[in-house]
Amino acid sequence: MRPLKVALILILLAAASIGRTAELSDGTLLFLENCSSVVERSTHGEIAHVALVFGDATERWVYEATPAKVRRVKLDDYLLDLARSNRRRKASDQIRVFALRPEPEYTSEETAKMRAFLDSQLGRRYSVKNYVRGKPYDGIHCAELTASTLNASGRYAYSDCHKINPQELYELVTSTHAAAERLAIPALEIEEPWYVRLQRRSIGWMTWCRWSCREAWLFLW
Repeated sequence: MRPLKVALILILLAAASIGRTAELSDGTLLFLENCSSVVERSTHGEIAHVALVFGDATERWVYEATPAKVRRVKLDDYLLDLARSNRRRKASDQIRVFALRPEPEYTSEETAKMRAFLDSQLGRRYSVKNYVRGKPYDGIHCAELTASTLNASGRYAYSDCHKINPQELYELVTSTHAAAERLAIPALEIEEPWYVRLQRRSIGWMTWCRWSCREAWLFLW
């Protein structure tokens, strides 16, 4: 296939994907499958992670609690990270993303309350100690962050958010959200230079090691 034709196809696919993600309303929940076998085994569920989508005039953002802290990242960059992960996985072990849109959509007041809460959590340490021990600590995990954000809207009143895991949250919110819509994760057609991949993996590995060592130490107290 000619390079020009390949490039045109990639542009069209990217435009279609961007169009779908740009339509995600504020407060849309993103549930991930096949992203963590440890979480799936410990919670006996298929959903291992959850995040939230909010937008402004120019960008869509993903808020999530992930090692080592709560962060905010552009939706396109978030999907690109998943694409990089999928490139190293077998076809049967690909990460899948499902979007659940709120019904009805959140009002501007509800959205403002949720965003204010999420912005106050940015940088907070990620931890599963509160889930494992069954009582709140200074850290926070993904389902706890999401459930607490839903509470901030005023529509929900989940108790003991630290005890909720991603699979449980998925089952709790299905009745108040549109049917799950699988989002396309764009395939990486261009191979990055080896040194770029090495640098990214090294940074990710060091971040994970620092977090896991501290998390293990905190479990002793």
